[in-house]
Amino acid sequence: MGSRSLILILLVLLAVIGIYMGSDPEHAARMAQVSRDAQFTGETRQLVLLALALGLGGFIVYLTMTRR
Repeated sequence: MGSRSLILILLVLLAVIGIYMGSDPEHAARMAQVSRDAQFTGETRQLVLLALALGLGGFIVYLTMTRR
């Protein structure tokens, strides 16, 4: 099985699950509430973004220094 067919199968599965979950209004409302509750807010969000930026910057510096 090629990688293209595997990706296609996963995308179709994702679409089917999304349609099934979105068709139930109660489940869709619960999932939206879970998504809102899981989001970072305020200072925590700023700290997470700072950590991601520092990590990405460090990785870029690492790649720059180790590649010749």
